[in-house]
Amino acid sequence: MEKILPFSGISFFLLFFSFVLFLYVFKNILKKFIPFSTVLFLAVILYIYFCIPHADKILFFLLYVYAIYWIFVTNKYHETIFPMMLIAIPMIMHKMDIAPIFKILGISYITFRTIQAMVDSHNYGKLSFLEFTSFLLFPTTLLAGPIDRSYRFQEDLQKGYENLTFANIGKAWDILIIGVLFKFVFAELVNKFWLIPIDENSVVLLDMINSAYSYAVYLFFDFAGYSAMAVGLSIMIGINIPMNFNHPYLAPNPQDFWRRFHITLGSWLTDYFFKPLYKYLHNFNILKGRRLLIQNLAIIATFLLMGMWNGFTWYFIFSGFLFGIYSAIHNIYVVYVKKGGYDYFTFFPDIIALNLKRFLMINAAVFALYFFSGRVPL
Repeated sequence: MEKILPFSGISFFLLFFSFVLFLYVFKNILKKFIPFSTVLFLAVILYIYFCIPHADKILFFLLYVYAIYWIFVTNKYHETIFPMMLIAIPMIMHKMDIAPIFKILGISYITFRTIQAMVDSHNYGKLSFLEFTSFLLFPTTLLAGPIDRSYRFQEDLQKGYENLTFANIGKAWDILIIGVLFKFVFAELVNKFWLIPIDENSVVLLDMINSAYSYAVYLFFDFAGYSAMAVGLSIMIGINIPMNFNHPYLAPNPQDFWRRFHITLGSWLTDYFFKPLYKYLHNFNILKGRRLLIQNLAIIATFLLMGMWNGFTWYFIFSGFLFGIYSAIHNIYVVYVKKGGYDYFTFFPDIIALNLKRFLMINAAVFALYFFSGRVPL
């Protein structure tokens, strides 16, 4: 059978819409005989097996991480570092290009979702194997997110057929159309008529500036469009995954930027890396009483992890480092103002101050994303 990656073309949409039609036509019959979670599980497994390259490796990895998850949850272990490392090792090997067996599509997202499900099992309970599989391998979020939370996904599975409503179809359609326009129209236009014509190897300053801005615009439309399509299609089958973008280039500071750009990755890193690391760093005597320093160390480490999560290449890591530095500088400035320091932005009227902050932030983001793109002629 032809391999059909998520959102790769018309074949994927036809396949997905066929499944949506099947659910809505037969839902009254299905709910009498088979739980919604079972229907979704079967659909996910069939899609992975027939439509995704190297499905055997993905299913093997699924069994591997589920075994770790099951042992951890069943025995109610509270120490998470060791199982988290066991879960992350295949992703690290994949990034380092060591083990061909872990050349798996979506391994980064699968890894983060597994860690979240394991850590939150203490508060939200255990996922069954069917729920775990559907959550990890859910087709619309398999390759590029958004990164859902297991307990929220489980709630939708339990509501089951109740979420299959024409009101949700309407809501989903609106989001889907925006996603299609962003990814397949705006992103393609930017790519074809602005990004591609630029010589990325040019060291002329104007060419580099043009390359940086064109990539930032392209990345937004491409990634935000993909995420919106994922949200829209998911809602059609009763799964309300979270939105991933909210006008990021209007953010006035780094903290707000990451509440708007790749929102689910930022919140995941905050909850499952930054907060535990911040707490852990308080144990070092040399850092006692140095709360601001601890915050900034944890912030920079978090963004370095974000960079490495994308890949172990210098431009991903340096881009993450830049975003970490931006956030640390902003954090220092906020603390300085709170302690009575002069807020230099108050020199301007509010509307000018706000847009000045936005101007600084968008240019800082464009600079960091320019490195992320790998187009810097170094």
